[in-house]
Amino acid sequence: VTLQRGDLVTSAADALVTSANDALSGNGQPMYWRFISRQNVDGALRKAAGKDLERHCLAFEPLSHTQSRRDITRWTSGVKHGASAPVRCPAGKAVSTPSSGLLQCNHVVHAVAPDSEFGYEGIYTGGHQDQSVSGAVKGPDSVSELSSQQFTPPDDLLLSAYTSAFDEAFGSLGAMSVACPALGAGVKGWKPAISAAMAFES
Repeated sequence: VTLQRGDLVTSAADALVTSANDALSGNGQPMYWRFISRQNVDGALRKAAGKDLERHCLAFEPLSHTQSRRDITRWTSGVKHGASAPVRCPAGKAVSTPSSGLLQCNHVVHAVAPDSEFGYEGIYTGGHQDQSVSGAVKGPDSVSELSSQQFTPPDDLLLSAYTSAFDEAFGSLGAMSVACPALGAGVKGWKPAISAAMAFES
């Protein structure tokens, strides 16, 4: 494991991990307040990869509402429109696409970090509010494996995003080298030190 400060887009690793949203839609809503005065890894990577990467991402079949709920459901109706409306990869999971454009890697792994709840540091307040919006009830008979992210603390989901990304890269793709940023440390609001700690724990 090597820590480096650099540009993920120019990395020649076999697989690049990017911090994606659950719709795999990239920066589809640039006027969303969290993008203001911020740059994010996924946006830079998609700019270099071109339209082919977007086509590969949107080819993933959207999950049904019974299969997956967003980690913070109460925001869905307000900010999730168009290409960003469906869930293609739930928080805490990862999928991969072939490389394209100017990228030097062979594959891109799209890992979905959860929202940080404005700088989460051990006190998760979203669950009960989200249950009242979605009508979902936590229980062994009512929550599927994929929909359970609504009831999972965000730090557990962040750890799962790293684990899923590395499993996809090293296991499924057989990558010999992987370059990975601090997941969720941009638009999702995670502090880089917390995200980095999760990476090493995974």
